[in-house]
Amino acid sequence: MRTFIAVDVNENVRGVSQQIVEKLMKRGFKANWVSKENIHLTLFFLGEVQSHKVDEIARHLCHRIMGFPSFSYIVEKLGYFSKQSKPRVIWLGIKSNQALQKLYEEMKSELVKHNFSFEERFSPHITVGRIKDFPGAWQPLIEDITFEPITVAVDRFSIYFSRLTPAGPIYKKVYECRFEGGLIKHE
Repeated sequence: MRTFIAVDVNENVRGVSQQIVEKLMKRGFKANWVSKENIHLTLFFLGEVQSHKVDEIARHLCHRIMGFPSFSYIVEKLGYFSKQSKPRVIWLGIKSNQALQKLYEEMKSELVKHNFSFEERFSPHITVGRIKDFPGAWQPLIEDITFEPITVAVDRFSIYFSRLTPAGPIYKKVYECRFEGGLIKHE
């Protein structure tokens, strides 16, 4: 199954993301928008992984981060990735955060032991949509959207399966691991 590891977000982030989608749609952007219930902060996209391997990874990762201190991160801005002057991905940006970076590094060290490889640079963001079509002079239409910074508490990570459908991806949480200890398997 297509597998990724994420930190869940709170209702404030979901609400802001929905407001942003509505504004961008009114401004002529067409995209595969991430549904409100699917919004998350991806730590790692693992790709296709067999179920038994996911079970093993979940156990090892949870053991590795047991006792990791809870922390908060701040969602602070709207941004985009572009290619050849065309917007490709709209995202919510995360303020630089040492604890989030440390969590990423700890988990990456464990995943490398299981033969996964990743880009060197971790650029935390929350994807809002993947752009399909956009209006002319699009940059100011994104850049003038602002919101109050949102603090998100983190005391766990989750592992998801992702199934692609014509209507968009369907995510299923398969594991949740609390920093204080405790791996929960979701059926």
